[in-house]
Amino acid sequence: MNNLFPVQVSDLTRRFGTFTALNEVSFSIAPGETVALLGRNGAGKSTLIGCLMGFMMADSGRIRIFGEDILDLSRGVRSRTGFVPQTMSGFGTFRVGQLIEYIAAFYETTAPVDPLLAEWADLDPAKFVRALSGGQKQRLAIVLAMQHQPDFLVLDEPVASLDPHARRDFMNLLGDYSRNRKASILISSHILSDLERLCSRLLFLRQGRLVLDVRTDVFHARTRWLTHAAPELLLESLPPDFQILSRRPNGVLVHGYRDDVMLPADTVMTIPDFEDAFLDITAPSVEKGVA
Repeated sequence: MNNLFPVQVSDLTRRFGTFTALNEVSFSIAPGETVALLGRNGAGKSTLIGCLMGFMMADSGRIRIFGEDILDLSRGVRSRTGFVPQTMSGFGTFRVGQLIEYIAAFYETTAPVDPLLAEWADLDPAKFVRALSGGQKQRLAIVLAMQHQPDFLVLDEPVASLDPHARRDFMNLLGDYSRNRKASILISSHILSDLERLCSRLLFLRQGRLVLDVRTDVFHARTRWLTHAAPELLLESLPPDFQILSRRPNGVLVHGYRDDVMLPADTVMTIPDFEDAFLDITAPSVEKGVA
């Protein structure tokens, strides 16, 4: 992989007993790139995030963050990373302001919390963490992860407990942060509309495998449902560079579609809705998915 990529994952495999949670997953993230990690529950998203953050070790493969192996990161590289968990727990006896200062001391920065982020979070520094609502705790978790202005930020369902107004404003802040800081961002969320709007690239996981890694604009331009009364004839006519993402009794979802390809007469081409495409691409069943 190109050493210019801040985040490089190569052939990552992680097993739990006989179950393979990740199967030879490889990808990289460029500076300023916001990447969506997509998959159903159990697809391997949390395991991948755990390996990226050093919470668990892979059985094989390699992760490099800013050129350093994940198993031997320097303090400087650790200070350039941030993580937002799905829910925040612990630290109940801290006051909000105390916890922000405490976490900041672990990083090589003395910069204050970004005013826009602080305004969005709207947290009382004197309030005890245990007294915060679920949404307020999640805002605090975001502040703790971003206060040192990381160059690599991982977010695991960061807005699940936020109200729609706070969610929209945070996603706007995150987009501005990525562009202005040129930060590499990986975000996992089941709110697909947010990811479609924010992310420049999509990673689709299915049963531990990375089945599609594509720019968002290319996905929309070249992913199509093709249906035909004789699906066997349709399948035989597809060129080898068409990637079959999913199958239904009367057709296939393909990536790589081109208008100049000759298909059987009466083939119907439709542009899939993003949510529908996600459901079909990530479906684990043999009937829907393609191994």
